[in-house]
Amino acid sequence: MARHYDVIVVGLGAMGSAALYQASRSGANILGIDRYQPPHTLGSSHGDTRITRAAIGEGECYVPLVQRSGEIWRELESASGSTLFHRSGGLIIAPPSSNATFHGEGDFVEASARVATRHGIAHEIIDAEEIKRRHPLLKPREIDRAYYEPGAGVLRPERCISTQLEQARQAGATIQTGEKATGYQASAEGVTVTTERGAYYADKLILSAGAWMGDLAPEAYRAGLRVCRQVIYWFEADDIGLFDPEVFPWVIWIGDTLEDFWSSFPAPRDGLSGVKLVTEQYHTTTRPDEVSREVTAEERDDMYYRLTRPRIDGLRDKLIRAEVCMYTVTPDEHFVIDFHPESERVIIASPCSGHGFKHSAAVGETLAQLALDGETEFDISSFGLARLISPH
Repeated sequence: MARHYDVIVVGLGAMGSAALYQASRSGANILGIDRYQPPHTLGSSHGDTRITRAAIGEGECYVPLVQRSGEIWRELESASGSTLFHRSGGLIIAPPSSNATFHGEGDFVEASARVATRHGIAHEIIDAEEIKRRHPLLKPREIDRAYYEPGAGVLRPERCISTQLEQARQAGATIQTGEKATGYQASAEGVTVTTERGAYYADKLILSAGAWMGDLAPEAYRAGLRVCRQVIYWFEADDIGLFDPEVFPWVIWIGDTLEDFWSSFPAPRDGLSGVKLVTEQYHTTTRPDEVSREVTAEERDDMYYRLTRPRIDGLRDKLIRAEVCMYTVTPDEHFVIDFHPESERVIIASPCSGHGFKHSAAVGETLAQLALDGETEFDISSFGLARLISPH
């Protein structure tokens, strides 16, 4: 007879690994299932570095999550001896007026500063001259100004995931990888999860399958989940030491249009070779099992010649590495954290709309609380499933 679990977690990326870790700390019988071998490069939770900041211009509802996540990362660093966070500071650069919106906000510099002021988060607003004085590699226009947060930095996503999975194992969790979940059925007695290998039974189920949530979410809500292909690039530096987190911040650069968006990352000494650069696109959708993982010469040239060279010095026209990532996006670009509409035995957590990793440790804690206690200390009222159904 198959073993019965208290909680099953399907999908062990950013949110799922955190949920597995947090649930396992309760002493309950916990099972985690993933179709691949996390951490991996096939979903949404890779790329060596991820930005984290305390003033969340996307909405004040995220501030408690990111603050709690910071506490959890520090706890995990202490428990594992692994470095998960590098403090580098962070710059959000934008002109005073722009046709671009970043996660729904028209002026993300002002939105971030407003949140920082309300929550007592150390920050500055600096002009183009001061940006260049502090960071001579950057080339802002005269009209640009920046929100600067000195306590911001980068997380190491693969380490965060592997550390939480290992801590969960040590706490007694069972982890099944290389196993695709094919469906689930909830009843008054519990939940049955079917996979390519068989069936598992539990009191509660957490679905955190990222880009694959379109196969597992209730059918009526799937149209509200769009998967968008993104590309991550690493270019060779003239002097990689100039991009060390101790001297170089992450930069989110919001230009005049959505197509001008660009970000650069500090380069930890023990990280992947080169300087990481990304842009974002939300006009073309894909399916996770059909996404093109080939990075074209046109994409590479657009990143270097159009977006990078006008904005930063010190990078050579030499691509070292490129990876494809997927963002799963809701119409309002906020998260989904909610009970299944037909059963509170099933908790749905995804998508993250391209800004989730910084919050993932606390989201995992939230999911564990919902599964084990039926409620959470965090306000998740903004993240309900119902809003994904169009009134038309």
